[in-house]
Amino acid sequence: MMSFTTEEMTVLSAQMDEQLQQLRDLEKHLKSGASKSGSQSLDEEQLLEKQRKEIKENAKESPDTFLRKCGDKAKDVLCKESSELSKQWQKWGDIRNEDVLEKLGSVLLIMGYSGAALHILTVAISVYVIRVGLNAFCEKYCCD
Repeated sequence: MMSFTTEEMTVLSAQMDEQLQQLRDLEKHLKSGASKSGSQSLDEEQLLEKQRKEIKENAKESPDTFLRKCGDKAKDVLCKESSELSKQWQKWGDIRNEDVLEKLGSVLLIMGYSGAALHILTVAISVYVIRVGLNAFCEKYCCD
């Protein structure tokens, strides 16, 4: 099932890259400030505040509740060792933007999302998965 046109995929992939770069920049900035002040390390959920806000606004429920629902629906494409995304993650420690966008977009379509909400949620969850790591995401959000 194709979730996005080629043009949409290009735009969404660029949005992912931009958000991931913003997270790297924010982390670098916060780490330099933390080392100067001697404060605690960063919490991933604090770093992913933008994505969590977008999930809450577009899914109309708490990010953790939605991520568990989505994780449960997506466990076959995310968490099974034989899945394309899991194989990519195990080999490279990364996933191609287009692959994660396509797989999660299909899951969100099945869950009933469309239009702008589909785009925003797909990017937010894809960034979330890549940022925290596929294995960590699966452990926290995908039901057995």
